[in-house]
Formats: sequence, structure tokens, C-alpha cells
Amino acid sequence: MKKYIFYLTISAFIAFNIKCSKDLADLFPPPDKGEMVLIKVKEYKTNLPLSGVMFSTYSCKQYDIEFGNCIDQVLFSSCITDNNGICNCSFPNINFEKITIEKSMYWPRIYSENSYEYMIEPKAWVNINFMTDVEYPTTSYFFITVNGEKGFERSFVQAANNSNSILTLFGNEENMVDWVLYKAFNSTSEILKSGNFILKPNKFENLSYTLNY
Repeated sequence: MKKYIFYLTISAFIAFNIKCSKDLADLFPPPDKGEMVLIKVKEYKTNLPLSGVMFSTYSCKQYDIEFGNCIDQVLFSSCITDNNGICNCSFPNINFEKITIEKSMYWPRIYSENSYEYMIEPKAWVNINFMTDVEYPTTSYFFITVNGEKGFERSFVQAANNSNSILTLFGNEENMVDWVLYKAFNSTSEILKSGNFILKPNKFENLSYTLNY
């Protein structure tokens, strides 16, 4: 009889511990290890594989209760591409937030959807010489937008007679450069002059352009 009670007690103890372990697992689930995916990064337009690219995935740790936006994102996994532009990276199974792709001399990119192949654009540069015979107010500013085929970049340059400024372009593609000269550093102020021009740089190329205004 004592032996029966002993085994019954042990069985009850084991069953209790199993239940407690299950309850704790529900409260504290194992961390999301994510799905390992082989990805490839290429250069836009040329389709050349890119080595040395930092590829990173992020998950969301906390969402805004009211709007559902992520207010605390954390790095989930990262890898660096090999000579074939390939690396293996983990993607979160839950709360996936974004992907970032970075490489020196290339435009950084952010993606919000998973894929197996990604493109990034090389940079180029232009040294703009601002030339004028007109006396503009000392408060005037250029608002300049460089429009590439996959993105755009805005710059703000204080107007000064016979000055210059270097802008970053999108290499291997057509760049439409729109400029507006405002009387003050405010897009609602008076427009003094505006215009646009097109540049078609190769990757990593340094151009020169004279802007007569």
C-alpha cells in the first residue's frame, strides 16, 4: 500500500511539473530563430553580383497601440555577401519589420518585403558651379531634388554668387535635377527662379556642371 501511494505521489508530481512547464512555455515562448534564406544582391542596371554588401533584417519589438506602427525595432540577423553577391540571412517568422542593404559607394536601401534577390544603385557625383550676375537676397536658398529611376535625393544650398556645391547622383542612370531658388529657407516663400537639367553619369563618375541663374 505504501509503495502504491509512493508511485501515485511521484506520478502526480511529474504531471504537475509537466503542466507547469507547459504554462511557463506559453508565458515565455522560445525566441524566434527565423527562417534562413539564401539571398543575392546585384548592381542595378548591370546585374553584376556585389560582394561586401551588409544585408540586415529587423523585427519589431513593440508596436504603437493606437496606430499599430513599430516604435521599437531591433536587429534580427545580418550577413555580408561573398564574391558571388550571395549570403545567408535569417528572416523573422513573426513581427518582421524591414531589410536594410548597405555598401560603400552605393545608395543604401530599405525593403519592407522579403525576396531572394535585391538591387542597389551605385553613386556618382556632380560639382555644380552656381553662376549669376543678379544680386539675390542673402537669405535665398536653392531647394534641389535629384530624381533617379528608383529614388530621389533632396539638397539645400544657400545661394551665393559664383559658389559651388557637390551633389550625389545615381550612377548608370538618368538623373533629372530640379531646382528652385526661394527668397528664404522656406518652400512657402517667394520663388525667385527655377529650372531643371538632366545628367547621365556612369557609376562612381565625377561630373561638373555650371548652373546659370
